[in-house]
Amino acid sequence: MQKPLVKGVFQVGVLVTDIDECLKLFCDTLGMHVVFEARNQVQSAKGLSGVDGQIMDVLMLHGEGGVDLEIHRYVDPAGVPRPPMDHNEIGSMHFMLRVEDMDAVMDKVTSLGYQMMTPAVGKKGGFRYAYFRGPDGMMIELHEGDLPAAGRVKSSEGGAEHETE
Repeated sequence: MQKPLVKGVFQVGVLVTDIDECLKLFCDTLGMHVVFEARNQVQSAKGLSGVDGQIMDVLMLHGEGGVDLEIHRYVDPAGVPRPPMDHNEIGSMHFMLRVEDMDAVMDKVTSLGYQMMTPAVGKKGGFRYAYFRGPDGMMIELHEGDLPAAGRVKSSEGGAEHETE
């Protein structure tokens, strides 16, 4: 049996066109905190955008439970907008945020003008989830409650469990 090399997800990175819109959603509305912010800074990761010395805005946001979200905006060269991908398109992605009071969170999200992709699915008081499109069409899943034991899959190695949707 091979020892697992992955210990968890350190962060999720998202490229956007509007850093302030992300602050409004993730911090002002959903309660995450800025732990690092750099605006109009030369990105030191050589070749990240295909050119050296690109200028970027970067936010690192932290939420309860160890979730870290890194937000990037290319200043120069400018980021290239693309239409949001559908969930069934290869390469599409989403991330899930655990929340309390799903209905209140959905109300706050929609009051900012974002559209829910799905209603809250699941049992009231139990595990529930819903998707919405955030800034630049990023796909964000919200969930509350505990996943039933039937939704957990055991590793073929008999090790740790993981959740499935």
